[in-house]
Amino acid sequence: MRTGPALAGLVLLAAAAASACVPDTYNVRAARAFANEDARRPIIDDRAAELERAVALADEVLARTPYAPGDAWIAALRLDDEEGERLRRRFEEAPPYDGAYEVPLAKLYRAKLDEALARARAPRPAPPAFARLFDALAALAAPLPGGDVGDHATAASHLPAAWEALAEHARALAAEERAVERLSAGRPLGAPDTPEIAAARGRAAARRRALAAAQRDVEGAAVALRAASAGHEPAATIARDALRAVSFLLRMHVEALAVAPYVVKQARRVARGEPGYAAVAARAEAVARVLEAQRDALSACAEALAVPARTPLEDTAGFEMQESLLEQGRAISLDAVHLRLKSDVELLFFHQIASPNSSGGINDYRGRTRRLAYDVDPVFMVGGRAVITYDFEHVRDAARLNAGFKTDRLFSAGGDIRYDSSLGDLIGLNGLASDVFDIGADLVGIRTSLKVARFTSGNVDEIAVDPATGRDAGVVASAPFQLLVRQVDVGFDVTKLFPDTADDLHIEELLAGFRYMDYKLPRIFYELRERDPGEGDIYVFERQSPPQSVTSRFYQGGFTLRMGTGEWPRLAPFGDVGLYGGAGPVRYAFSGDPAVPGGERDVGQATMIAFSGNLSVGLRLRLTSYLSRLRLLTELSYNVEAVGQGIVSGINATRRGDETTYTIGRKIDIGGFDLFHGPRLLAVLVL
Repeated sequence: MRTGPALAGLVLLAAAAASACVPDTYNVRAARAFANEDARRPIIDDRAAELERAVALADEVLARTPYAPGDAWIAALRLDDEEGERLRRRFEEAPPYDGAYEVPLAKLYRAKLDEALARARAPRPAPPAFARLFDALAALAAPLPGGDVGDHATAASHLPAAWEALAEHARALAAEERAVERLSAGRPLGAPDTPEIAAARGRAAARRRALAAAQRDVEGAAVALRAASAGHEPAATIARDALRAVSFLLRMHVEALAVAPYVVKQARRVARGEPGYAAVAARAEAVARVLEAQRDALSACAEALAVPARTPLEDTAGFEMQESLLEQGRAISLDAVHLRLKSDVELLFFHQIASPNSSGGINDYRGRTRRLAYDVDPVFMVGGRAVITYDFEHVRDAARLNAGFKTDRLFSAGGDIRYDSSLGDLIGLNGLASDVFDIGADLVGIRTSLKVARFTSGNVDEIAVDPATGRDAGVVASAPFQLLVRQVDVGFDVTKLFPDTADDLHIEELLAGFRYMDYKLPRIFYELRERDPGEGDIYVFERQSPPQSVTSRFYQGGFTLRMGTGEWPRLAPFGDVGLYGGAGPVRYAFSGDPAVPGGERDVGQATMIAFSGNLSVGLRLRLTSYLSRLRLLTELSYNVEAVGQGIVSGINATRRGDETTYTIGRKIDIGGFDLFHGPRLLAVLVL
């Protein structure tokens, strides 16, 4: 087997547990090939037909094809890399693929099986020894230890019936699960089952038990095959031939199951515009269930036959072609290691948007005599980063090793911006310890983002305000200042809990978690009171603080949602929306308090309530073809993030009859909200 770089080997030690002979680790490469292709009916129909043909071929090979030891049709089951490439080119350039879509590997194995079965149907010089391969397996198998030898019954004799039962119960289970889903659609979460739903659930449970019983029969047959004696002819040839055929079918099923989820998803996309096409998705889903049951049976039999055939499973005909989704679970392959080169151009502005100063708004600031205005030069930055990533099992880009630049900055003016995504670094880990920690966090779906923006060129003006009209009366003082903003987001990607639904809804990521933010600015605080106690509709100015330097530090919870269709479509829009709420400590002072000697009162530590929201829209352009390992992507977006903050300093309780209404009697705010915004151009090259 091929191995990848030693560096990637270090970070893969954590995945060594997933080392079964035929592990379910195929989603990563299949996702890269199929996940976000344009949903075209000819492609979907072809792939759906391949799934059904895989089921039919397994039945034909095992239950309906005559066999004699050393048959030529068994020897024809051979597919290496050279032959696979020849077949791929043949299908790739022909309709419906037309050189623009990935040809599933299952199609190549199906083609070779069709060629072999054509030989099996040719005239024979002598009658076959067995009417079907199942009979040869029964003849090969030894009685189970402790069994009644005189009964002449071995567990392998039950294999044909168990095989048919697997397909029957798998199809029926898929239908019953669809019935439960259909009957449950639109019902409130947690509502008790109706009699119809309860009955459908009962039928599904019965099918699961029947399917499990058939699987146990297959496992019993596998035990008998493992114990088979193949030291003499023709048993030795039967064992080798059976292993060749079963391993070839197993590989075809493995590859068919890799593409099956994307056949279903793309069929559902088409069905949104063509409701009648939903039947294609339902049929593909049912066939995938049968393929999965057959795959498990084939895997058990292939591993068992490897013992009397004295041939490791990975050396059989089914796994001769090395371009395999299997290699992800077996060892490191270069196809799972990626080098991501990122170039980033960003322009970031800061403004404060003042609250309306009129009696028509919820806050009436008339009466104040001062306000602050910020004039901050935007930050312009050109950045770059090199990152090595590795795909673990079902997790894409799970391992990330940062290389090259410690920050994103290559050139900057007016300040700088730094991005990072290492949770290990944030909690104080260094080097390999940080990388290993990040691998574990990524595997369970934890995402981290750190953004540090520094504005180094700006001024703050203190402006006189006419207390009667609220109009500006001129600048009375001005001073330079700098602004440092730090923001940390740590969240769990909720789409891991419902990946199919997320794909159907074009949700790329839904992070629920924590946000920390801090920055420091000159501020004037305004205290406002309810104009009409108990109403909570309009607040009027009462007093203001002198200008003072204030640190805003917030601990918030919330979510960030990205809507889009991923990085594979040629041109695709996307959008981000986030909403977080929380609080943090703040210190401030008011002057003119007659209850305090000297006219100044230091409030000390108070709690500032804050809400932050972000919104961005963008367009993603893929510059390379679907079939290219080299991927060049560009993203152009405009991002807006707003932060509003204030202090609740009093609550009024108003009793009306038997009801008590609570409203905010007094509150303190800063006269507006802070706005960070600007465009960003991102280019990513993935090797």
